Amino acid sequence: MRAKTATASRSRPNAAAPLHLVFVPFLARSHFAPLAAAAAAAATCGSNGTTSAVIITTPHFAALAPSSVLVRLVPLHFPGGHADFSLLPDEASAAAFFAAAEDALAPALVETILANTYRPVAVVSDAVLHWAPRVARRCGVPHVTFHTIGAFAAASMVAIHLHGPEALSDPAFGPGGGFPIPVKLRSAHVNEEALAHLPLFRAAEAESYAVAFNSFSALEADFAEYYRTVDGPSKKVFLVGPRRPGTPRSEAAAAAGAERDPILRWLDGQAAGSVVYACFGSTCGLTVGQLSELGAGLRASGVPFLWVIPTPTEGIGMEERAYSGHGMVVAGRWAPQAEILAHRAVVGFVSHCGWNSVLDAVCAGVPLATWPLRAEQFLNEAFLVDVLRVGVRVREVASRADVEAVVPADAVATAVGRLMGNGEGEAAARRARVRELGVAARAAVAEGGSSSSDWARLVGELKALHGHGSRVTVMH
Repeated sequence: MRAKTATASRSRPNAAAPLHLVFVPFLARSHFAPLAAAAAAAATCGSNGTTSAVIITTPHFAALAPSSVLVRLVPLHFPGGHADFSLLPDEASAAAFFAAAEDALAPALVETILANTYRPVAVVSDAVLHWAPRVARRCGVPHVTFHTIGAFAAASMVAIHLHGPEALSDPAFGPGGGFPIPVKLRSAHVNEEALAHLPLFRAAEAESYAVAFNSFSALEADFAEYYRTVDGPSKKVFLVGPRRPGTPRSEAAAAAGAERDPILRWLDGQAAGSVVYACFGSTCGLTVGQLSELGAGLRASGVPFLWVIPTPTEGIGMEERAYSGHGMVVAGRWAPQAEILAHRAVVGFVSHCGWNSVLDAVCAGVPLATWPLRAEQFLNEAFLVDVLRVGVRVREVASRADVEAVVPADAVATAVGRLMGNGEGEAAARRARVRELGVAARAAVAEGGSSSSDWARLVGELKALHGHGSRVTVMH
């Protein structure tokens, strides 16, 4: 896909046909889920003749796609058979995986566009797939860059990038250049690898017609506006979330006709507002020693807890065990996180601050104990704790060494206590603030809401771009 080019003719599409959206997620579960959810929303709009959708992905991720969306399968050829970037072993090359993903996805994107010349087409791809805007442009169709991180995190990275590398030498610094709210960050909070690649991603994004964030106006409007205007007023930015994944088709098939999930049955037996939920994303990422301290801290807190570890982790096998009403541990399997957080029993969430988990918590109106591990998660923590004031920090991270240090059980227990109500006035205020955001999140995606309106406007603009036939350059 990175060799030669050829030309082909794209006929004038039927303007009355629904806009066909081709979604191209990156091959990592945390990236795949929000784009798949957006594709499901687009497929649902097909019932009123507005849009249709297809996802281009590999067999591994097809099992995670919503059953309502068509999937075009492509093989991924990567040494060791690794299929998910999130689960790559340390010795595997991230750059080689990105290259393999491009080799798999890019030709299929060209073929899918050219197979739909009779109807208007637009491409929606993950922001890290920097080649996708170029492919869409050469095929004569518009492109939308979809960010799977929040507008605050994206705006912070751009502000830090523009602030200059000298900012990283300061013990503490804040995004400058008219950033909407003063926020103090430390160099340890910044993903240096992502910062190094930011010029590449920003140059690719400049070729896109628009940028979409999986967020909503009441949550991040100021930061989306900063992102829109930081390079001048021409960038189009849409807030189209929260787009949250439903049950994967593999899990939906397994659950068809099955009894209520044992996790939810256990929660049914707990008092309202009594349980803290702990989960660190689909890949966990905690050491065996840290898992031991986390478990000890949850037990020492005296609060009923639900602890989910979705993927097999060293030292912990498949497990589903309740501890005489005090706690439940579930390891090695998928769990319905959105349903868990929405359950009447759950009143707090110990989280790694991945953006998908942040949105799940906000939508459910549940405050968080923040424990970021990598990537933009430290920026999300600053957003939750310092900007929104709906979270409490489990630990303070002032240096890289603090990121690797084991958090002791007593610190975990203390954070859970603060989250659940020690210092009741502060805890009640956090709960009130996040519940207001939950109401706003649901309103945003309802008919006539801010995100629904942004989505409708984006679709209308993309379809309007297909008023003329075009000559296409196709990459082979």
